[in-house]
Amino acid sequence: MVKRILQLLKNKENVQLIANFFSLVSIKGFDLLIPLFILPYLVRTLGIDIFGLTQFSLALCMYFGAFIHYGYSITAVREIARTRNNKEELSRKYSAFLSVSILLTFASLVVLSFVVWVVPSLNEYWILHLYTFYFIAMQSLFPSWFFQGMEKMKYIAFINLSTKIMFLISLVMLVKGPGDYLLVPLLNAFAMTISTLISFWIIHKQFKVAFRRSLYSEMEKVIVDGRHAFISLFAPTLYNSTTMFILGYTSSNLIVGIYASATRLIDALNSVALLLSNTFLPFLSRNIRKHGLFSKIMILGGMVLTVIAFIFSEQLILFLYGKENLNVSFYFKILTPMVFFIFVRSAYGPNFLMLIGKDRVYKNIVLYSCLFFFVMAIIIVPIFEIYGAISIMLGTTFVMAALTFIYFRKFRNVVQ
Repeated sequence: MVKRILQLLKNKENVQLIANFFSLVSIKGFDLLIPLFILPYLVRTLGIDIFGLTQFSLALCMYFGAFIHYGYSITAVREIARTRNNKEELSRKYSAFLSVSILLTFASLVVLSFVVWVVPSLNEYWILHLYTFYFIAMQSLFPSWFFQGMEKMKYIAFINLSTKIMFLISLVMLVKGPGDYLLVPLLNAFAMTISTLISFWIIHKQFKVAFRRSLYSEMEKVIVDGRHAFISLFAPTLYNSTTMFILGYTSSNLIVGIYASATRLIDALNSVALLLSNTFLPFLSRNIRKHGLFSKIMILGGMVLTVIAFIFSEQLILFLYGKENLNVSFYFKILTPMVFFIFVRSAYGPNFLMLIGKDRVYKNIVLYSCLFFFVMAIIIVPIFEIYGAISIMLGTTFVMAALTFIYFRKFRNVVQ
């Protein structure tokens, strides 16, 4: 066993993969722990109804976050990984990706301002929506795709940890009751701003990659080439954010708070799938024949995490939210299969179909699944409220996972 491990460590790509994994663990692992501290603190400090209000605002702004990001966790990572040894081409692509994101940010701000202005129920909390958008925009502008493509995530591990710790400390110090709810997105936005600005500085100083004015043709190429990845990553927002948005619009902040308390924990568990997916994506973009091992890791990891979450759901909710919110465990337990479905889709979608040139296939799987359940959400969530919302989440993730696996089996011979 020891000899086997030593043999693996002799391979530079394996060493790089392990280094990337632990760098991402220090970042995403802390991202996993943050909700396990923040969620209970906010639920207990703000009250579950005000917490629901903040999550309703987040659901609204997530549409724009997905728009600004434009699927870069797939397309930009792939392009940066393939051109990282050519400084001139690297600077050109980096500038084009960032320029498009900046333009999309300003466009999103204009649209959000108009929507909040014309809808009375949104206008009532316009400051909250503005602060939340500020946070989401900075999060979407953060160039993690560059570091993932370069397989140098260690450069930003310390920055992310430092800024997140700063956010945690400021949250505990300043948010003391329901009246402080506006500070939650604002403090998060300030921390994210610092992290984003420092990352730009590292890219310029450490990697010698300069931001330059991009040609219209270069930005157009980013938009055209990334449309399939964008739709694939944006479409889940149609059912995810829309479900919470409709639930908040037709029920109450209390119901949204209960629903959000359960789904945010599911999101925290799903970040493990994102962690593994982001670690292997640059590697698999150059070594797609190694996908078999990766898929086994993902399936096993998804099964184990789902079973653990299901069995210990009550203990987890009791520990995090307290006895007064133990009813959340019932809804959390129903949602746990989502974890396995997300692992399956991550294993065979972004990390296989999109890497063998089947972007359109994966895009159609995600798009049509999400459009169908988007329509279903509009119909059933106002009627069945939280149970309707849960059925939408489970149904969508299951259908996408099943179809992704079916098409993987259809095209798996391409890399053999």
